[in-house]
Amino acid sequence: MSHVVAVAGGSGGLGRALVDALKKSTYKSIILARQVNPSLENAIGVPVLQADYSDQDSLVQLLESHKIDTVISCISNYDNSQSTEINLIEAAERASVTHRYIPSIWSGQGKESPFAASRLALLDALNQTRLEWTAIFPGIFLDFYTLSVPSYTKKSALALDIEGNAAAIPGDGTYPVYFTHTADLATYTTALLGLDHWGKKYFVYADKMTWNEIIAVAEAAKGVKFNVAYDSVEMLKRGEITELPGHKAVYEQFFGSEEAKSLFQKVMAGVAVYMAEGQMVYEGPLLNEIFPSITPLTVREALVGNGIV
Repeated sequence: MSHVVAVAGGSGGLGRALVDALKKSTYKSIILARQVNPSLENAIGVPVLQADYSDQDSLVQLLESHKIDTVISCISNYDNSQSTEINLIEAAERASVTHRYIPSIWSGQGKESPFAASRLALLDALNQTRLEWTAIFPGIFLDFYTLSVPSYTKKSALALDIEGNAAAIPGDGTYPVYFTHTADLATYTTALLGLDHWGKKYFVYADKMTWNEIIAVAEAAKGVKFNVAYDSVEMLKRGEITELPGHKAVYEQFFGSEEAKSLFQKVMAGVAVYMAEGQMVYEGPLLNEIFPSITPLTVREALVGNGIV
């Protein structure tokens, strides 16, 4: 059982939600970050340790000196630059005090997922260690579609743009899609730490609906007709998507250039193909069933929280 848990990338997003959940538990939590952050450390009362992910020896020393038993990674590897996390995995393998590891996968289990290369590289690295590890698949973050429910995760108009009253649905929108809010994912993950033994993967979802069903709920709730486009799989495989109003803010915030905009659209198109071809299949050990006392936020509740319904 874990005692000291380090969250790599715990300063924001899912990582910060994990830290919040760990603070409510019996585990001692530590944030691993690229830079020290005294203001965050003082604000939340959790140590923020500087981690040089390029220096494996220093990572081993960091894990050893703070007696870190378990590492949960939320390091971004969307650009397939997984070498950063592989260094952390290898450091955890070398550290005598570290025994458990949860990699930064959190989505995209299919081999055709745009993130497959980085995910598979992490799993290959873990398979070469003595570490007990597991991967968690929570579907799409519900945080993307709620405004008033607290979240550290930045908005992303993935298929559905609630604020812009628009949608760009991959394929015909009749297949199931799975959703989990990061706060609930963090609660499930913290509960998982209490199990004596882990399987190699777990699924979790708070809600399952088709895109068409979600659009109907959103339209009825807001009292407006959404501007809905259906992107064919052929179009998506060319790296093309229908641009939503919410995408423009993402370009400005994270990218800025036309080249980066094109890259973003190709990544989003890859995710869309993954969904439209029915690769998002959640069958296997469900954290929902293992921990039935946890009641997660549903899609409808997320809309209610927005004051929409």
